[in-house]
Amino acid sequence: EELQNFVSLFADDTKIYAIARGCDSKTRPQGSQDSHESNLHSTCLQADLNTLQQWSSRMQMKFHPDKCKVMHLGRGNPKHKYTMTREDGSSHTLEVTQEEKDLGVTLDNRLEFSKHIQVQVNKANKVLGAIRHTFKYLGKEAFLPLYKSLVRPHLEYATVIWHPKTKRDRDSIERVQRRATKLVESVSQLPYAERLQALNLPTLYFRRQRADVIELYKISHGYDVLRVGNSCSICNESMFAPTLSTTTRGHSYKYQIQKSHGRRKDFFASRVTKVWNSLSEETVTSKTVNRFKSSLAQEWKNHKDLYNYDFTY
Repeated sequence: EELQNFVSLFADDTKIYAIARGCDSKTRPQGSQDSHESNLHSTCLQADLNTLQQWSSRMQMKFHPDKCKVMHLGRGNPKHKYTMTREDGSSHTLEVTQEEKDLGVTLDNRLEFSKHIQVQVNKANKVLGAIRHTFKYLGKEAFLPLYKSLVRPHLEYATVIWHPKTKRDRDSIERVQRRATKLVESVSQLPYAERLQALNLPTLYFRRQRADVIELYKISHGYDVLRVGNSCSICNESMFAPTLSTTTRGHSYKYQIQKSHGRRKDFFASRVTKVWNSLSEETVTSKTVNRFKSSLAQEWKNHKDLYNYDFTY
């Protein structure tokens, strides 16, 4: 209740987020003017850091200032400096970082995720190489469990967050599966699309679209709860707002389509809404997640991206 900004706690990891806006009137320094929003933002965030450090001391789980970092996002970010107090009472200016790994996902200050994608592609290729050198012959029955359990998870963990934004990154991910399917000798000479159909493996691009709508189903039906009820407490805007359309066309869970530009057009809320709104009433009102997946598979059985993917090269 004492904090002005958004704080996330997970195990021994603590993150605090703030945007360049003024403080709550209760915590503004006396004499502050609204024209100095940037300075007020800096004052509020620094005050929250001090409060967190005091709280950690009371809980006997003190922060290590040398391990704490700050990441500045956005072109207009004033990039203020922030400090924490060491054990000896000296002040330590937090290190500025360009990228940081958080819960298995590497975030950068441009929110492009290209570095994360390259790391995951390299991991998947290493596992694929180990499989190729371990097995002299791979049939369909042996290949599928190995690929689905050891290789593909590297390329699909948290894709709702790091969904690739460039064709180059999408190709890089899809090439791993193209290379993997060539290990099955019975289909190795077939074109990529035909190999996928023979192995009943969808493209990874299709599976990312599927993961998006499954996540939105979970949000819509309360399986995954967003803070402040389906709202972004940082941006003060509704993440998924019900449609304003009065027509009866479509299903009962339709959302407003968000028109965004730049990097935001590839964010989850912007890219998934139109796809979600195109689903049938029967699918979106499924009683369970598994039932939703089954209905979605039936509805998308002829999806154009199911087995087809166009590589740039």
